Amino acid sequence: MSASGKSSVRSARSGKSSASSESVTRARARAEAAKVRASYASQEAKLKIEKATREAQNQLETVKLDTELEVLTLQREADIAAVEAQVLEDAEIEMHAAAEKGESEEKVKIERTSEYVNSQLNLSSHYPSAHFSALPNAPASHADSHNSFITWSPPVKDPSHTQSINDKPKYQDADFVHLPAANLSSPSTGIIKSEVDRTNPFMNIHAKPYIPQCIPSTSTPPQAEPLAQYLARRDLVCSGLYQFDDKPENYRSWCSSFTSAAREVNLTATQELDLMTKWLGRESGEMVRRIRSVHVSNPNLALYKAWERLRECYAAPEIIERSLFQRLDSFPRITAKDNIKLRELGDLLMEIQGAKEDGYLTSLLYLDTSRGIAPIVDKLPYGLQDKWVTSGSWYKESHGRFPPFDYFCSFVCHEAKKRNDPSFMYQSSAMTTVKSDKFTGKSFHTNKPISVHKTDVCAVKEDPNKICPLHNKPHSLKKCRTFRNKLLDDRKAFLKEKGICFKCCSSISHHAKECKSFVKCFECNSTNHDTAMHPGPSPQVVKSLPPSQEDGGEGEDNSDMTSVNTSCTEVCGPGQWGRSCSKICLVKLYPKGNKDMATKAYVILDDQSNRSLARPEFFELFNLESEQFTYNLRTCSGTVETSGRKAEGFQIESLDGRVLISLPPLIECHEIMNNRFEIPTPNAVLHQPHLRHIAKYIPDLEPEAEILLLLGRDVIRAHKVRQQVNGPNNAPFAQRLDLGWVVIGEVCLGNVHKPTVNTFKTNVLETGRHSIFQPCTSFMQVREKQQSSVFKKATEMTLGQTVFCKTEHDNKPAPSVEDTTFLKIMDTNVFRNESNSWVAPLPFREPRQRLPNNKEQAINRFSSLQRTLKRKPEMQQQYVEFMEKIFTNGHAEVAPPLKEEDECWYLPTFGVYHPQKPNQIRVVFDSSACYSGVSLNDVLLTGPDLNNSLVGVLLRFQKERVAILADIQQMFHCFLVRDDHRNFLRFLWYKDNDVNKEIIEYRMNVHVFGNRPSPAVAIYGLRRAIREGAKDHGEDTIKFVERHFYVDDGVVSVPSEAEAIDLLQRTQASLAESNLRLHKFASNSQIVMEAFPPEDCAPVIKDLDLSGETSPTQRSLGLLWEISTDTFTYSTSTTTKPFTRRGVLSTVNSVFDPLGLLAPVTIQGRALLRELTSESADWDTSLPEVKLNKWVAWRSSLQELEKLHVSRTYTKTSLTEAVHTELCVFSDASTKAIGAVAYLKVLQKDGQVEVGFVMGKAKLAPLSEPTIPRLELCAAVLAVEMADLIKDELDLELNDIKFFTDSKVVLGYIYNESKRFYVYVHNRVQRIRQSSRPEQWHYVRTEENPADHASRSLPASCLAQTSWFTGPSFLRQPPAEKTKSSKMFELIEPENDAEIRPQIQTCATYLEEAGLISTRFQRFSTFTSLVRGLAFLVHVAKSFKHSYQNSKCKGWHRCDLPRTPDEMGQARNVVLKATQKAAFAKELSALLADQPVSKNSRLRKLNPIMEGNFICVGGRLKHSDISTAEKNPIILPKESHTSLLLIRHHHEQVKHQGHHLTEGAIRAAGLWILGAKSLINSVLHKCITCRKLRGKFEEQHMADLPSERLKICPPFTYVGLDVFGPWSVTTRRTRGGQAESKRWAIMFGCMSSRAVHIEVIESMDASSCINALRRFFALRGPAKQLRSDCGTNFVGACKELGMDKMVQRYLSEQGCNWEFNPPHSSHMGGSWERLIGIARRILDSMFLQLKARLTHEVLCTLLAEVTAIINARPLLPVSADPQQPFILSPSVLLTQKTGVPPPPGDFSDKDLYTKQWRQVQALANQFWTRWSREYLPCLQHRPKWTVPRRNLQVGDLVLLRDKQIARNCWPMARVSAVFPGKDGYVRKVEVSTTDQGNIKTFLRPISEVVLLLPKD
Repeated sequence: MSASGKSSVRSARSGKSSASSESVTRARARAEAAKVRASYASQEAKLKIEKATREAQNQLETVKLDTELEVLTLQREADIAAVEAQVLEDAEIEMHAAAEKGESEEKVKIERTSEYVNSQLNLSSHYPSAHFSALPNAPASHADSHNSFITWSPPVKDPSHTQSINDKPKYQDADFVHLPAANLSSPSTGIIKSEVDRTNPFMNIHAKPYIPQCIPSTSTPPQAEPLAQYLARRDLVCSGLYQFDDKPENYRSWCSSFTSAAREVNLTATQELDLMTKWLGRESGEMVRRIRSVHVSNPNLALYKAWERLRECYAAPEIIERSLFQRLDSFPRITAKDNIKLRELGDLLMEIQGAKEDGYLTSLLYLDTSRGIAPIVDKLPYGLQDKWVTSGSWYKESHGRFPPFDYFCSFVCHEAKKRNDPSFMYQSSAMTTVKSDKFTGKSFHTNKPISVHKTDVCAVKEDPNKICPLHNKPHSLKKCRTFRNKLLDDRKAFLKEKGICFKCCSSISHHAKECKSFVKCFECNSTNHDTAMHPGPSPQVVKSLPPSQEDGGEGEDNSDMTSVNTSCTEVCGPGQWGRSCSKICLVKLYPKGNKDMATKAYVILDDQSNRSLARPEFFELFNLESEQFTYNLRTCSGTVETSGRKAEGFQIESLDGRVLISLPPLIECHEIMNNRFEIPTPNAVLHQPHLRHIAKYIPDLEPEAEILLLLGRDVIRAHKVRQQVNGPNNAPFAQRLDLGWVVIGEVCLGNVHKPTVNTFKTNVLETGRHSIFQPCTSFMQVREKQQSSVFKKATEMTLGQTVFCKTEHDNKPAPSVEDTTFLKIMDTNVFRNESNSWVAPLPFREPRQRLPNNKEQAINRFSSLQRTLKRKPEMQQQYVEFMEKIFTNGHAEVAPPLKEEDECWYLPTFGVYHPQKPNQIRVVFDSSACYSGVSLNDVLLTGPDLNNSLVGVLLRFQKERVAILADIQQMFHCFLVRDDHRNFLRFLWYKDNDVNKEIIEYRMNVHVFGNRPSPAVAIYGLRRAIREGAKDHGEDTIKFVERHFYVDDGVVSVPSEAEAIDLLQRTQASLAESNLRLHKFASNSQIVMEAFPPEDCAPVIKDLDLSGETSPTQRSLGLLWEISTDTFTYSTSTTTKPFTRRGVLSTVNSVFDPLGLLAPVTIQGRALLRELTSESADWDTSLPEVKLNKWVAWRSSLQELEKLHVSRTYTKTSLTEAVHTELCVFSDASTKAIGAVAYLKVLQKDGQVEVGFVMGKAKLAPLSEPTIPRLELCAAVLAVEMADLIKDELDLELNDIKFFTDSKVVLGYIYNESKRFYVYVHNRVQRIRQSSRPEQWHYVRTEENPADHASRSLPASCLAQTSWFTGPSFLRQPPAEKTKSSKMFELIEPENDAEIRPQIQTCATYLEEAGLISTRFQRFSTFTSLVRGLAFLVHVAKSFKHSYQNSKCKGWHRCDLPRTPDEMGQARNVVLKATQKAAFAKELSALLADQPVSKNSRLRKLNPIMEGNFICVGGRLKHSDISTAEKNPIILPKESHTSLLLIRHHHEQVKHQGHHLTEGAIRAAGLWILGAKSLINSVLHKCITCRKLRGKFEEQHMADLPSERLKICPPFTYVGLDVFGPWSVTTRRTRGGQAESKRWAIMFGCMSSRAVHIEVIESMDASSCINALRRFFALRGPAKQLRSDCGTNFVGACKELGMDKMVQRYLSEQGCNWEFNPPHSSHMGGSWERLIGIARRILDSMFLQLKARLTHEVLCTLLAEVTAIINARPLLPVSADPQQPFILSPSVLLTQKTGVPPPPGDFSDKDLYTKQWRQVQALANQFWTRWSREYLPCLQHRPKWTVPRRNLQVGDLVLLRDKQIARNCWPMARVSAVFPGKDGYVRKVEVSTTDQGNIKTFLRPISEVVLLLPKD
C-alpha cells in the first residue's frame, strides 16, 4: 500500500486509530534517533580502538570487545524501534480491514496485537544479542538467576537446511552455521534488517524447531587475527564455562553461558561436541557421548540430536512445573524474625509468577485460587497471615473475586522489602560475632591436613541463660562445666565483671538482692544460690560430652536464636566418618479435638521399647501438669527406679494429613537423646543413587521442631513398613512408614563428613532389633533348639518328621498357585491415591503373550450394537443414561492417542437386564471376546474366590433380633485401574454421549463388569479399605465386612438397635474414607431406620411406616424378607412355561431355596423332572401328555407357598443370653430321596427351651436303587456334612451336637469297632466318624423323624402343618446332663448282613511265672527310691497278713507314715535276692541243694556260700575278727541295674570322690560286685558332678598349618597382629613436674617370612588402631589378609573400617580382609604371640640400660631396634659348616643385605644397571630356596594334640570356663553351632547359656569348655 493510501485510511479511522498513528510516528522517531546514535557510536568505536592501540597493545582485545558490546547494545535499540514501528503499521492496516466486522471484534484484534508486541519487546529486552547460535529451539526464560527452575534451551537448527539472511550461503551444507561476530555497518550503508518471523517459537514450548536467521559476520576469522588476540579470545571463552550438574533447574543458566561463550569462537560441529561433552555432567555427558557414537560420520546430525535430547530431558514444561512446586512445597515455615527467609520466599514467588505469565505452564493457573495460595500463606509468620487476610479481603470486596497470584506475590515482596530495609533494623550494641574458637576435640592421625570451620552464631542479646558469656556458645552459663570447675572467687569475679546476677546466674538486668527467681542448689539444697555457685569442687559428671559441645557446655535449646550464619559444621578431610541416620519422623502433634494447637515435632521410632515416652519439653510445650508417679526403667545396664509425669489424649498426624494415630499414655523420660544429627534430610538422600527418587518425600530439617517423643511397641501401626528400598550391601536403606519415609544407615554428604560417630541413638541388639539404649556388654543369650510336638526324640533326624502331620484344615480347599500370585500382586501394587480412592492393577499372568490390536473387532461389534439400539429406542435411551452415569462419575475418560509401541485392547459392550429389574440396564464389557485366538480374560488371573458362602451369610443373618441390610453403591466401579493398564480397557462410544455425533475412543478408569478378576479385585479392595479404617472405627467393622457381606450386600443381625446403628454408622464412615458409599439400609426396626437420612435407606423403605398395614418386602440375597413380620416369604412366578424339557427345568429351578426351607416340596419337583426327562428328548420337544396332569398339579401347588411365612430368627430371644445351645440333625432315606434337617435347641435363663429351624436338604436317590441301609448311611453322611457346614458358618459356640436316625442298622455300623465292612460302607462310616463320635448318634422313631418329610416329599399346602419347621416335640425338653452313654447299638444280624465281611480269629495262650522280676527295677534312677517303693509294698503286704487294732493301715491303702527301718531293711533284702535270683539262678539252685557250683561258673573263685538266704563270698577270711558283712559280702552281678544303682548311691555317699573311696564304701556295706572296678570307672566317667569338678578341657587333633604360612609371597602379604604394652612415657613438662601418658605397640608379623613390624599407638581405641594400620600399609604395602584375636580395639577398628566407606574402599581395592580368631584362643595365634614374648624380653633389657626418662621418641627408637633384632634372628639352627655362611633370617628378605657391605670398588654405571637387579634377585631366590628346603620341613611334626578326638556336636551339654570366678560357679551351656575345619575336626563352637532368663551366646575354642553330657 502506498503512503497516500495509508493516509486516506488513517483519516477515516476513529480517535483510537489516531492514537495509533501517533504511536507509529513516535516509534519511527525513536528508530531514526537510534540509528543516528548507532552511526555515531560506530565512529566512536573506531576512535576508541585506535586510541587503545596506541596506549597499550596488550589491552587491545579487551577494549575492542567492550566497544563492540556497547555498539551492539545501541544497534539492538535501533532494531527494536524499527520492529516496533513496522508491527504497529501492520496492526493499523489489519484493524482498518476488520473495521467492518464491528467494534467488539476490532477491540479483540487490537488487544491481541498489543499482547504480541509486548511479547516481542519482552524477548528483545531479555536477550541483549540479536544473534543466536544454530542450536535447538526452546522457550526463553525471563529469569536470570542461576537457581531458576525455569529452564531454557537454544533453538534447534535443522541440519538438513542451512540459510543466511542475504541468501548467499557462506558455509557448506554439511556444516552448522555457528555464531559469527557482530556485524557493524557504517552510517552510510545503514543497518542490515532481517525479515521478522511472525510465528514466535518462544511463545509455545511445543512449537516446531525454529531455524534462526543469522547475520553473517564480516569480521576477520580467527585464522587471520594476530596470535595474541586469538589466544586471549580463547582464554576468555574458556573462563566463562562451568560444569553442568545434571539438574534441570540449572540447565537454562548453563546453556546461556555455553552459547554465550561458544558465540565468540567459530567452532565446527565436532569441536562444539567436544566442548559440550567436557562441560556437561555425568548423566548428560554420557547421553551426548552415546548419541555421538551413533552418528560418528555425521557430526552435524549428532549435534542436532544432542541439543534435542538435552531439551527433552532438562527443559520440558512438566519438569519445570514439578521443580517449581517442589521448591514451593519444601520451603520451610518462616518465623517472625526470619526476614531473610521472607525475602527468599518473595524471590521464589516472583520466579513462579514470571513462569506463569509465559502461558505454557498451564498448571500454574491453580495458584490463582484460594486453595493454591493457602499452603503458601501457612508458611508466613502469623502476623503476616493476618495482614494478608486484611489485604486479600479488601481486594475481594473491591474486585468481586479472590486476589490473583500476582497480587499475593506483590504483597509478599513488599513485606519482605520493608522488613529487610536496613534503615529500620535496630540491633543491640552488645551483639558480637564469634570468629575464633579453638577446636578442642581429639586429634586424628591422618596423612593429609584437616580443616575445621566453626559455625558463627549471632545472638540478639547476651542472655546468660542462652549464650554462655565464657565461651560465647549456645548453652546456659549455669550449666557450663568450665564455669563450674572454676574456684568460687573466680566465678564471683567473672559474674561481677559481666554484670550477671549472683543468685540465678541467668540475667544481666538485676542483681542478687533484686532477684525474685526461685533457685535451688542440688548439692546442699540451698535456695540462696544456684548449683553453679556451690562452694567446693564440681561433682564428677557421669554422662559423656555430646559431640556438639566440645567447648564444655551443656546442650541447650537454641530455638530463640535469630540469626545463624553457618559456614561449615563438619570436619573436612579424608579418613573421617560419615553421617548416620535413624528412624526419626517429622509429624504434627496435638491433643485430641484441638488441631489448632498442632505443632511440628520429631518422633523416634523404637520397636525395642514396650512403652512410648516423652521428653520433659513435651509437657512444658502443652503446659501439662500431673502428679509424679514412679516407674522402673529397665535397660541392659540395669533397672533404675525413676519418676515422671503422664500425658493422655494426644494424636500424631503425618505431614500430608493422611494418617492419624491416637497415642497411648505417654510417660515422661529424661533419657531420650535430642540428637538432631540423625534426622534424615533430602540432601543426605540425594547423595545416594538408589534413594534419590524418595528425596522429595523427605521434609527439610525443621529448625524449630524438637525431638519430643519416642514411640514404642504400644503404637504398633507406626512401625509397620509399607515399602522398603534396600540398595546395595552396606548402603543405607529407606522404609516407608505410615508417618513418612525414614532412612537407616550411614549417608555421606559428598566429601564433607562429621568428625565423630554417634552410636548412642540406635543400637542393634542380639535379636537383630534396634534400641536407643546402650546394650549391656555382659549380655548373655542361650539359644534353645525349637522343637515341634511332632518330634518324638531329640536324637531323631528332623527330615520327614512333619510329612504326615494332620490339621483340621487338611480337607478344606486351598488356594492355587495362581490365587497366591494374584494376592501377591494385590498386596504389592494396590494403593490409595491422593483422593483416597483405591487403585489396583490388572492382574496379568506371567509370562503372557502380547495382545494384538483388536480395534477392528471392536468396530464390528459396535456396528452391531448400533443396529440393535436403533431397533430398540427404549433400550437406547437406557443405554445412554447408563453411559452418562459412567462419564459423570469419572468412571471413564476420553482415551489419549496411542504410541506405536503401546499395547492396548478394545472391549466390546452389550446390555443385560436383571429379571427383577426389567427397566434397569447394566452395560457389560465383553472381556471374553476373542480376537486372533486370544481375549483379555485369557491373559488375566481370575483370582481366588474371596466371597463368603451364601448359605453361611444367611445362617448368620437369623441369629439375632435386629436385622439390617446394606449395599455398597457400584462397588466394582469404586476401584480405579492403574494408569498404565487403562489402555487395556478402551472402548468405542459416541462423543459427548450424543448418538448423533461421531464415534471416538474412551477408556475405563475403573474395574469393569466382564473382567474375570473384577470380583476378586473388588472384594479384596473392600476388605483392604475396611482394615485401613478399623484403627479409628473399631475392629468389629472388619468382621461385619469380611464375614457378613456377599459381594456388595451386607446382611447381619445384632442383639439391639443401638448396636445396629453404631455398627452401620462406623462402617459407613470407615468406608467413606476410601470413597465407598454404604447405603440402601433396611431393617426390621423403625428406630434403626430413623437414625439414617432417607437417601441412605433402601428405596422400598423410604417414607414408609413399618407399623402400617402395608408391609414392605426386601430381597435378602434372593430371599423375600417381609420386614414388618420379620419372616421369610416366597413369591412364585405366574408365567406358565411350556411343557417341555426346558420349561420343566426352568420352573423347578425358579424356586430359590438356599436354606432348604422348601426341601420337601422342591424334591417332588426334581423327582418329576427326572421322571419326565428320563427318555431322551430335545430341550424344546413337548413331553408325553400322560404325565401332564401330575406336572400341572405340582406346579399349581406352588401357589400355596405365597401364604407361607417362616420366622427369620431361630429363637425369640437373643442367642447371647442362652445358657445352653445344641444342634440337632436328623437324617432319613427312602428309595425316592435322602434328606437331612437341622434344628437349634436353645435353653434360656428362665428354663424355657426354644427350637428353631436351621437348615434342610434333600437329594434324589440314584436310579440304580441301592439298598435301604446304604441309602440311610448316605443320609447320615449328609447329616454330618450339614453339621460341619453349620458349625463353620454359624459363628456360635455349640455346647453339643446330636444326630438322629431311624435306622438301627446305620447306628450299628457307626458303633461297630471290630467288624470289617466292604469299601462302600467303610468309606461312609469313616466319613461319619471323622466329624462325629458314635455317642453323638441316637435313635428316633420314624413317626418323630422330621427328615422323613424331605425323603418322601410333601405337598406345599401341607408343609406348614407338619413338624418340618418345628421339629419333634421331645426337642423341647430341657437338655439332660452329659453322662457317658452306656447305650451301645449292636449290629443287626451281622451273620446275615451282606455289608459285613466274614472274619476268622486265631488265639494263642502263654503262661507267665509269677514273682518279682528284677527288670522292673530299671524304672528307678536311685537305689533309695527303689528301696522305698518296695518298702511300701512290704508294708501293704503286712497289712493284709496282720490285723492291727485301731489302725488305718488295712488292706490296699496309701500310707503317709514314714517307713520303719525294718521295712526298709526287708525291702533292701528283697532287691538283693531278686537280683541274685535273676543273675545266678543255677548257682542258687546248686547252693540250696548243698552242691558245689559248676566249674564254668564265674563265682567259682569266690567260693560262694549261702548266708542268710544270700549268695555270699566264702573266701579265706573266715577266722578274722572283722564283721560278717566284710568277711562274707553279698555277691552281685556287674550287668545288673541294681549294681549300677548301688555304685551311684555309695558314690554320692562319699561326695563324688574317686574310684578308691567309692569301692571302699561298697565293700564296707557288705557288697561284692563282680567287675566292680570297670563299672565304677564307667559310673564316674558319666557322672555330671564329677565332670564339673574334675573334667578335662576338650582338645582336638592339631590342625594343619594354614596356607598363608606355606606360601612364597612378598613379605607382609599375610599378617598376624596383636597389641602389647603399655609403657609410661613423659609427654610434656609442667610446673608441677612431668606429665606422663601410656603407650602401646602393635606387632605385625608376616605369616610366611616370619618378619615383624612394630608400630607405637597412643591408646587402645579403634582410632589409634586404624592409624597404625594405615602407617603399616604405607611402609610395607597392602596386605591380603589380617588375622588377630578378638581384642576390643581390633573388633572396634574392624567395625569402624566397615563403617568408613573411604577406608573400606581402600581395603577392598587392595584385596584385604580381616579375620578374627575365637575369643580366649591365644594358642591359635601362637606364631605372633611368641614373637611378642621375644620383643618383651629384648625391650626389658633395653630399659635396664636406659638412664633417662622414657619419652615417646625414645620408645619409638627402641621398638625400631627391637624390630631389627627380631628380624635378624635365624629361622634355622646356625650351621657350623663353613660352606654355608649365609644365615636365613627375615631381614635378608626385607633389606636385601646379608651383612655389613664391603668397601666400594671401581664400578661403572654399566655395572650398576646390569648387575644390581641380579644381586637383588639372587638374594631373594636364595632366601626362598632355603626357606622351602630347610625351614618348611621344621614345621612338619606335631608337638602335641596328636590323637583325634570326638567332635563336639550341636546339643552337647558343656561347662563354660570363666577365669574370673571359681570352677564351681562356671555356667553350663549347650552347643548351638559347630565350625569344623577343612579336615573335618571341630575346634571352635558357639555355645548358648542363660542368665536371669536372658539367653546369651558365646564363641569359644574347644579348649575353653568341658563336655558334661553328649547329645548321643
